[in-house]
Amino acid sequence: MSNLTKRIIAGVFGIPLIIGACYSGGIYFLIFSMLVSSLALKELFSMFELKEIRVLKYTAIFISILILALYYLNFDITLIFTLTFFLIFTSEIFRKEKNPLNPVLTVFGLLYITLPFVLLNIIIDENFPGIDLNIVIYLFILIWVCDTSAYFGGRFFGKHKLSDISPKKTWEGSVSGLLMTMIVSVSIHFVFPEKLNLINAAVIGIITGIFSQTGDLFESMLKRYCGVKDSSDLIPGHGGILDRFDSLIFVAPVVFVYLNFCS
Repeated sequence: MSNLTKRIIAGVFGIPLIIGACYSGGIYFLIFSMLVSSLALKELFSMFELKEIRVLKYTAIFISILILALYYLNFDITLIFTLTFFLIFTSEIFRKEKNPLNPVLTVFGLLYITLPFVLLNIIIDENFPGIDLNIVIYLFILIWVCDTSAYFGGRFFGKHKLSDISPKKTWEGSVSGLLMTMIVSVSIHFVFPEKLNLINAAVIGIITGIFSQTGDLFESMLKRYCGVKDSSDLIPGHGGILDRFDSLIFVAPVVFVYLNFCS
């Protein structure tokens, strides 16, 4: 079975599950967030273990699930994260086998992966001026458009390398991804003008077109450091969970800031 066939099959089964969780929202999206966040954290810390950097992997996964659950129970997120980080660093002081990287990487994982999913749960539960659609589904669509357009744009027009982090990516592919994401986002406004105003469509299109690619490059940098091609082989033809959600976890915080403080 070819890699493309595996990707198509995984997409046929995976995309409806993602859309279903986002559309249902509430407890269903919370469970989806817990599952994805936990698997992504496990993959992230397993990559670091290949460099003989031991991380509090399962402690971090437990904390991640707890943070999301406490958010759902209406606890203050700022207080939860502050206390969590304090406890993580304090507990390391009293461990017999101390490793300064343990708390640092644990906190990094929670900020890098869990925090964006907390923000997505906030976004999906709130209403914002000029937007009357499921924002998370909207972001997924834009990210998929960006990823696909960047791939084909680079394949057909790519000549200038974008970064040493990912040698196959080109400026032509990156610009193709950004432009198509903006075009699709603005097109959604014209199809559903009562659900998405033009300014939000344009700004979110730009944010997604830039930061989805930044997220992909950032994860590629981590994989290159750890010496792996994919974060795992969990999804046939696609790699791991982190490989599939690396763009979303970079886009979510920026969109959250825009919706809450700029729109």
